[in-house]
Parts: sequence; structure tokens; C-alpha cells
Amino acid sequence: MYQTKHWSKIAMAALVLVSVVACGKSRQVKISASDVERATTPAKLPADLEKLWKNRQNEQDLRLALVGLEKFAIENPQYADVKVLLCRGNYLLSDGHLWLKLTGDADADEKVKEESIQFYDAAVTWCEAALAMNSKFRDKVVKDKLEIEKALDVLGPQDIDALYWRYASLAKWSRLVGFTTLLSNRSKFSAMINRAKEIEKTMGKEYFYSATLRYDAASNALSPTGDKKLADKLFEEAIAKHPNYFAVRVLYAESRLKGNEDKFKKQLEFVLKGKPASLPEIEADQIVEQRKAKKLLDEL
Repeated sequence: MYQTKHWSKIAMAALVLVSVVACGKSRQVKISASDVERATTPAKLPADLEKLWKNRQNEQDLRLALVGLEKFAIENPQYADVKVLLCRGNYLLSDGHLWLKLTGDADADEKVKEESIQFYDAAVTWCEAALAMNSKFRDKVVKDKLEIEKALDVLGPQDIDALYWRYASLAKWSRLVGFTTLLSNRSKFSAMINRAKEIEKTMGKEYFYSATLRYDAASNALSPTGDKKLADKLFEEAIAKHPNYFAVRVLYAESRLKGNEDKFKKQLEFVLKGKPASLPEIEADQIVEQRKAKKLLDEL
């Protein structure tokens, strides 16, 4: 039986624990002390593993892909891009496939949430492993024993994937663990996103379908003290920039539009009628977002 929610013993042996999140429920930050040099070209995955990843809209294919990617990453530690795939894959399993299994029944959902927490934690860990491929960052965290958020200034464009998906995964992990943990980690979210914005300026372009703009929208939408009108404005702006990116419409509907049935339906029906292949590089993720849209509409 395949197990993807726990690190393999080999992977654990390759890590050192360098810090612990304080306040709320803690998670151990795992950064490798190894000085493996980061590859300058992306990894060439075996064809069968590439196929499984491409079909990650299917839960079983994604679970198998995570097993294969973990094995590949352990055997080929120089590829930061594979570590990012593992981060994104664990995130998708929680945010997509497991989210779709939630029923609203507290007892039934508890086991799903427990598994989701474990996968989000694995996602954060793999992104941290990818960030550790930056030797300056690794030295600050391992040798100087700085918190990750105090070492972000040395990260550059080659690190933005791992930086952003670490934020996304840590935020979802924190929200599931509980309000105290979420509150204690808010400064960490801000630090990561602010650094991502700085890197965007360096690159001269936005990252991943207005990812930092979505953060500003969602943080205002979900925070008890957030500016809800600003959240709506930013969501609409993000949608205008990338109308075929389904996740922002689903997030907007779920976080802000449940009290407005017409707007709620409009956003989700657009997703259902849309073509996932309009963004071929994330077609599988788009399919999962369509399923989430259908679930939200069915529950209306």
C-alpha cells in the first residue's frame, strides 16, 4: 500500500530540525544541512512519472505521483523543481481532493481534516527543502539559526515557486490547525508575500496568475478585521487579469459571495462552463477547481 502522508525514513534521515514555530500548534521546520548544488536545468522525469503528474486531477494518480516524485527527489537531490512539484502536489491533494470529501458532518470530516493537515505539512516541508537549495538562505537558517522569515532577503526569482507555495501551504495548514495558530503565523505570511512582491519587481512581471494580488484579496476577505470592499475590488481585478484561472473565482465565491446568490452562481457557473485546457500548464488543477465549483453549487 502506498503511503504519501508521511516522509520516508530515508527522507527523514536527510534532514535536520533547525527551528520550531512558536505559539499555537507548532510544526518543525526541516532544512537540510547538505550543500548539494542546485541543478541549473529542470529535471527530466521518467515518462510514467510524468504521466501520473499530468493526470493529478485523479486522486490515485496524484498519490502515486507523490510516491514516485519523493523517490526521485531523494535519489536526485539537486533538482529544486521536483521539490516544488512535491510541495504543489501535497497541497493539491489537501486543497482539492480531500476538500471535496468534506461533508459538513463534524465527525466524518475530522479524519479528512487530520489527513489534510498532514499533507499540508508535507507540502511546507518540501518547499523548505527547495528553498534550502539556495546556499545563502541555507547558511542563514542552518548555520546562523535564523528563522526562515528572517532569511528571505537572499531569495531571488529562482526561489519564488518554493517561497509562494510554502506560504500557501503554511496558511492552509494553520487555518485547519486552529485560529490561535493562524493568528500566530500571520506575520510569517506577510513576510513571505512581501518578499514575493519584491521578487516580482525584480523579475518585472507578476507571479502565477496574480498570486500576490490574490493574497491581498483573500487576506482581507478572510480576516475578521479585513477590508471587505477592498477584498471584492482585488478579487475582481485578479479575475479581470486572468479570467480563465478558475481558482480565483472559486475562492471569491466561497469567501465573499455566499450571501449574494446571483454573483455566487455567476462565478461558479463560469468555472463549470470554462475550458480547463485554456491554461494547459495547469489543466489538471483547473479540472479539480471545476469539481470544487460544482460542490459549492450543489451545497447552495
